[in-house]
Amino acid sequence: MSTPVNVLVVLLVLALVLRRQLRAQRIDEARLYTLPVVLVVAGLAQGGLVDHAHVAVSVALLAGEAVTGLLLGAMRAATMRLWREPDGSLWRRGGGLTIAAWVVSIAVRAGTTGLAAVLGVHTGSGNLLAFFGVSLLAQYAVTDVRARPLPAPRSGVSVAA
Repeated sequence: MSTPVNVLVVLLVLALVLRRQLRAQRIDEARLYTLPVVLVVAGLAQGGLVDHAHVAVSVALLAGEAVTGLLLGAMRAATMRLWREPDGSLWRRGGGLTIAAWVVSIAVRAGTTGLAAVLGVHTGSGNLLAFFGVSLLAQYAVTDVRARPLPAPRSGVSVAA
């Protein structure tokens, strides 16, 4: 079960991420993966991702969470508008679809937590951090891939829809 501190950390980071994703934001391509990697490592370090009383079900849920985290992150990345400024800097901005994708992500995570509870599976506090980190890692990786072919415009703005 997630500790109140982990839930608070995830909620604060989520609020910051949402705020940044819903306004035009320059992307620091050199540090793009820092936050998701920190979250995954913190989640793994806390341990307890597998309930030793229900190993098979617990591992299946963990694998399902990893796959859905990757898919949901990719989905959110697809909702972002990306462009390069004339100086070559990469920018992004989310909109209504980004908010909807985050709502789906949160609902799926809550559903997985509920399913685990119904099945009697208890996991450690790092589960929430790891899921959030994996999801952001996929989102940032897809953003990175989408941004690579965007040339710096000579005039105006080139946009990947």
